[in-house]
Amino acid sequence: MNLPILTTSMYKKLGFIFLLTTSLVIFSSVSEVNEDFNFNEQQVSLASEIIETLEINHLIKKDYASIRDNAFEVFTKRLDPNKTIFTNAEVTHFQQRVRESEGINNDLGLAFDFFNLYSDRYHARYKMQVNFLGQAQEIRFNTDRTLLRDLSENKRQNSIVELEKLWIDLSTNDVIQLMLSGNDLEKAADKTIKRMDNQLNYFAQTRNEDVFNIFINSIASIYGPHTNYMSPKNSEDFDINMSLSLEGIGALLSSDGLYTSISSLVPGGPAEKTEMLKPKDKIVGVGQEQEGEIVDVIGWRIDDVVELIRGPKGSTVRLEVIPSTSLDETETKEIKIVRNIVKLEDQAAEKKVLSLKRNNKDYKVGVIALPAFYFDFDAYQKRDYNYKSSSKDVKKLLKELKRENIDGLVIDLRNNGGGSLYEANALAHLFLGRGTTVQVKSSNGNIQGLGERWGYQFFDKPLVVLVNKFSASASEILAGAIQDYDRGLIVGTSTFGKGTVQKVDLLSSGQIKFTESKFYRVSGSSTQNLGVEPDVNLPSLFNIDEIGESKLDRALAHDTIPETSFKNFNRVSSYKNILKEKSFTRVNQSPLFRSVELRKKWQDNNEIELLDLNLESRTKQKNNIETFLLSNENSLRNELGLPTFLTYKDFIEREDDPEILDIDEEILGEAANILIDLVELKNEPILAMNNQTG
Repeated sequence: MNLPILTTSMYKKLGFIFLLTTSLVIFSSVSEVNEDFNFNEQQVSLASEIIETLEINHLIKKDYASIRDNAFEVFTKRLDPNKTIFTNAEVTHFQQRVRESEGINNDLGLAFDFFNLYSDRYHARYKMQVNFLGQAQEIRFNTDRTLLRDLSENKRQNSIVELEKLWIDLSTNDVIQLMLSGNDLEKAADKTIKRMDNQLNYFAQTRNEDVFNIFINSIASIYGPHTNYMSPKNSEDFDINMSLSLEGIGALLSSDGLYTSISSLVPGGPAEKTEMLKPKDKIVGVGQEQEGEIVDVIGWRIDDVVELIRGPKGSTVRLEVIPSTSLDETETKEIKIVRNIVKLEDQAAEKKVLSLKRNNKDYKVGVIALPAFYFDFDAYQKRDYNYKSSSKDVKKLLKELKRENIDGLVIDLRNNGGGSLYEANALAHLFLGRGTTVQVKSSNGNIQGLGERWGYQFFDKPLVVLVNKFSASASEILAGAIQDYDRGLIVGTSTFGKGTVQKVDLLSSGQIKFTESKFYRVSGSSTQNLGVEPDVNLPSLFNIDEIGESKLDRALAHDTIPETSFKNFNRVSSYKNILKEKSFTRVNQSPLFRSVELRKKWQDNNEIELLDLNLESRTKQKNNIETFLLSNENSLRNELGLPTFLTYKDFIEREDDPEILDIDEEILGEAANILIDLVELKNEPILAMNNQTG
């Protein structure tokens, strides 16, 4: 079945020359005429202004001429990331036109021409898929056709006919996914059409400004993932999203064009307090209050999803999400969140004391959980003596823990995305006394050390810093300084790896955010991409190889500069090997840790690269996943003496489970045990090496 793809006039406009074969049918008109997108002279001037700003001020010095071809490749990828719109010949021809042209005025013309092609093809795909889904009873679910799970890895199609087959396969897969989630064929087809209608309605809101933004941000992205242009409207949308983080559920959202995902959770916010919503969770539906209808939001614009999630303080929003740890995208869960305003005090550092018994001796381990490096700058400027600051709060908590005579301290920086650089420096000096904590290299090449020439060590007892893949920026500065000075032990997983600083400049229209400097540890190593590697690794629910700065497109490279002088405390280096061995033994003896590792290993061994477009095969696949998950959960519960579940449905739909198996608490407990290992090794090294730990 061939449908109108482009008008003849559009092909002439783009300069495409095609032979009329059975693989391409060109009609002189289509049922709906799509309005062309065009740029203006103000956008030409603005593009030149943005390019000049980046060439002069960005940390990485690149002139536009050297990155132009790459920028157009990114533009093509952003329009068609899954290779479902353009044919191979169209992309090749576009690249040829780029090579034959020059000048930002011509480049904008090329970009808008290509987007007009995209627009017409998008509408053609919509019509074909809706017609196909309108005849749902004729869909074949017993074929041997397959679809790549990650379409970005697909090869670009060579003809329109091949694209049409791909469109049909995509719609078939959407219906199968919904049927596996409990919908009958008719309802699954109707839901898929409704999603496509939503996507088309939002696409219809596209304006010339949006096309300009896509192109100019394709240029900006060549400088790195944290460099981007925000138009006045985008700046307003950004402020709306940021306000959602402070008035609503306390979450920052991102979108890949299809799914709206949780980018990060605001420390102390309503979402974080549920302990159910996690970064990388995909939001597929939003409902209001206790019984309101769940609205399907797949394919929605992010600002419209934000509007649904926002609401008055005290009201309830229900999110239907695909968990980031899900083995199957048909597995969703509903999370209820009571909206509230996130206050600075909600992000405050907190303390507790863990009591452990080891070798007939009682130990006290202090724990300070620090969700962010916060600083109330407004109160500070007003000379309010009681201004909130993470370093002030931690110092106060340390005084209290000293009075409780703790044997050592665990600083919990898990999920701490950073904050004030100066707070990270002030916190480091509570444990180091004096000295440089971080080096900063600016865009002009100058390197400056940040630290104190004078100071005293406020806390001197054994120290463990607990981190994970979502510990970033200022967290990495603190952890890196503690590790380089050999003052304490870093425990957990490698950190995020964001070692850059961004600046926002106003433009004649909108604003530009760009990377202006880079962090380096006192050892001279950048935290960029690599993050901070722990001295002792602990298990994680996430596949950390798929998360982090290094996984972002065109992330700046890791590099080194000369180290600066710093004090070596010689506190933990000589004990690292035995500490690793002791922790490894305990982790292997932990039923919960073993269960997590078994699940990850099973997932690696059963990773799905190709999706069968066969309902029976997919049903068996889903049943296999559910059987494994239920078996893994019940094996763990049997080992712990907890009640088991008869069916997977019972497991998924359980409510108010009193025996929640908390991996986060297990990790914290292991960090405390590692600290006690260190205490014993320092106090009685020979005895500690010969005794079993537990």
